[in-house]
Amino acid sequence: MKTRISLLKNNKADVGIGTLIVFIAMVLVAAVAAAVLIQTSGVLQQKAQQTGKEATAEVASNMKISSVVGKTDPTNAKIQNLNLSLELAAGGSSIDFNKIVVKYVNETTSTTLNLQTNGSLGPTATLFNYTEERVGSGSANYVLQSGDLALVSINLTLVNQELFPRKKGTIQIIPETGTMILKEVVAPATFGENIQVQLFP
Repeated sequence: MKTRISLLKNNKADVGIGTLIVFIAMVLVAAVAAAVLIQTSGVLQQKAQQTGKEATAEVASNMKISSVVGKTDPTNAKIQNLNLSLELAAGGSSIDFNKIVVKYVNETTSTTLNLQTNGSLGPTATLFNYTEERVGSGSANYVLQSGDLALVSINLTLVNQELFPRKKGTIQIIPETGTMILKEVVAPATFGENIQVQLFP
């Protein structure tokens, strides 16, 4: 009588190895995802801190225009010079006018002006003049500080942008950091016999 030998197949071990491989793969994917999230959160934190510092600078370095006075030509037909009184806004930090850019824009032309460092020459076609009528602390210089009252002068004749009656112009003062100061001035219908014309306030 022949003996029948039967072989039993057991696939449980194969299934266990496959499950282990899938589990390890899931752990690796989770580790990579966690590393990416940690790195991203670090970058976002740095950007948030930088944005906060820039926003603080935008507010803290602000200044304001106290008044704008125009000086007419000898015939009182047009304004040929603008004088702007400037001071720091409350809580504002010092502003170096060596780094300031002033733009004057009318209906047809835009002129960019930088600081005139030779005070004896006055404003030119490319330079604005800066003086301090009131010195709050220290000595007069080209840095607007708390308590200072500065006078910025623009020669509209030299930049070929004289202000005629009923016409308007826009003054832009752009600091190194902080908010740009924007002021629109409108000439009255007539200057009469006035040499000095109050344009703002």
